[in-house]
Amino acid sequence: MINFEYVISGMTMGTSNLYYDQSVLEPYVEVLNNKITHMDNKYDNQNISMLFNSHTEPSHGEAMHDLLNHWHNLYADSGGLQLSRTKKGLTPEIKDKIYKHQAKYSDIAMIFDDIPVEFDGSNSGWSMKTSTFGRRFARDLIGKTARSTLANVKRQIEVFNALESDTKITLIVQGQDIESYREYIETIVEGLTEEELKRCCGISLSSACSGASLDNRMEMIYAVKDLEIPMSLKENIHLLGVGSHKMMMPFFISPEYFSFVKTVSYDSSTHANSWFFSRYRDENWVNIDIESPATTNKDHDWIYRNQLVPVFSDLYQKNKEAFDAFDIPNYDFLIDECTKWSLRNKEKKIKWHSDQGYHGSHLLAFFNVMQTVEHYMGFVDKYTNNPSLLNDRGLSKITDYGQFVNEWLPLQGSQDKLPEQWGGSVN
Repeated sequence: MINFEYVISGMTMGTSNLYYDQSVLEPYVEVLNNKITHMDNKYDNQNISMLFNSHTEPSHGEAMHDLLNHWHNLYADSGGLQLSRTKKGLTPEIKDKIYKHQAKYSDIAMIFDDIPVEFDGSNSGWSMKTSTFGRRFARDLIGKTARSTLANVKRQIEVFNALESDTKITLIVQGQDIESYREYIETIVEGLTEEELKRCCGISLSSACSGASLDNRMEMIYAVKDLEIPMSLKENIHLLGVGSHKMMMPFFISPEYFSFVKTVSYDSSTHANSWFFSRYRDENWVNIDIESPATTNKDHDWIYRNQLVPVFSDLYQKNKEAFDAFDIPNYDFLIDECTKWSLRNKEKKIKWHSDQGYHGSHLLAFFNVMQTVEHYMGFVDKYTNNPSLLNDRGLSKITDYGQFVNEWLPLQGSQDKLPEQWGGSVN
């Protein structure tokens, strides 16, 4: 049976200094670690881990390593996307600084991958990750970018070895089809020595060259079987930026096809930023958006009945022991003392009125996210045990990659992959 590992990413959003200042985090360490342990042990084939960014969240990683340390694994992102768009860019000095942080505070580290994509300058910020607009897939750069990525990996391993770190590395696969996937990852793997390969624990599948639609994700996942790389890498697959059950569907519906896979890990910030965006997923995976008191036209009673009570009563009851430890008596207290929805809160932002309210505001930031993730894991368990609950769109009949490409993929219509040529005129 495949083991699934949920890797929470971006948990610092909307949490102030909770994870950046260890003195703020320290009073809650026991109850927070208890929740992590509960979720990690709840299912025989699931674990819960954490991903922090060594560039933008170094203190977060240190707090997780030193205090909130009951995660199955701590993953460290490189921050390459953010650094590549800065004025200084990715200098050797900055990379080494990141490597040293990863070596000290993480179990598994992401690499600095050079991506065979070109930008026209019209896209920036968050949309660089989520949109295919303003960029093209540069097929002619696959070999060059793979070799520069190989150089980064070798240096990363060199730093880890010098620091006598146990941190492992997950290699990233880039490309748009089986030919480009293979050229990219096989160039990297073939350039590593046997000892260097022992540092590598698996592969991460990136949608940066193709786009994150279902068809594109499926193409990359099903292609893993035909990659000519060591089985020690293929058997541990990480899905980058996946917060939807349907994007994990192949591993539920095609267990024979993926019989070589031991672990599927996946990271998502969609659920981790739920507190920041005032939303919650209940145990039926129904989304509840809580409208902001600063902008809504609905009266407080309506919001209380339809949004606040369903969310905060569920959070309180499912984590009652933790709230009891800080003398928080009920969910109404959470609403009135710990949130921006308090009727006493004239500033329309989180403001506590007591010590218990102060503690409750910090606990909510953690438990809102963790409860949403626990509910997600519940559906992973359902789909693992009963894949017929999913509309598999015929994928369960796939027995080899040729069948996927020649029979299934053409029936899906036109794909929205990154173009290989610029449209119109570009400076």
